[in-house]
Amino acid sequence: MRTTRLPAALLFFLAVAAGALVPASHRWDVAVTAWLQRSAPAPDLPAAIFVFLGDAEVVIPAVALAGLLLWRRAPERARAALWLAAGVTAVSLLALALKFVVPHPGPPPEFQRLVHRVGLGVVQPYSFPSGHTMRVTFFAITALRRAPVAGAALIATMMAALVYLGDHWTSDVVGGLCLGWACAEAARALRPEV
Repeated sequence: MRTTRLPAALLFFLAVAAGALVPASHRWDVAVTAWLQRSAPAPDLPAAIFVFLGDAEVVIPAVALAGLLLWRRAPERARAALWLAAGVTAVSLLALALKFVVPHPGPPPEFQRLVHRVGLGVVQPYSFPSGHTMRVTFFAITALRRAPVAGAALIATMMAALVYLGDHWTSDVVGGLCLGWACAEAARALRPEV
């Protein structure tokens, strides 16, 4: 069972990536975004804060700092946290690289919620896959494996917030989910005790 999860995750990712490039899938992306934005403006601030907390420049230093703070008292947990920070960094770099390769433009300005956000943000030509979703999926599968309901809620909330804010299409976040899952499975293969 365990040996089939990585190939399955990669196959799902490839299927979503191929589907995202089909023009007919764009209607579904638009419909889901419009449906989520019917609840505006109440979710603007909570969604923006949640997405900010999922930024690479927030998550990676926070996890690394947790590892460093644990070093003296719990060296094994510290190593696990530092391994997690390295994994989240690798996932973030992979997401960034793919945004220069997969020609899938993100939502246009009329779908983007005008919420002031802080972040470094690297200008990217495309939006597939969602790096936020990849990071949170990798984190949830790796760090919250003993609390799967909490992990699933974290992933679903990030995906909904990103689509609601108009940062990503649904196909972007589903692609990020699949590739984040594949990255977590690859990390398990490299370090089985994770």
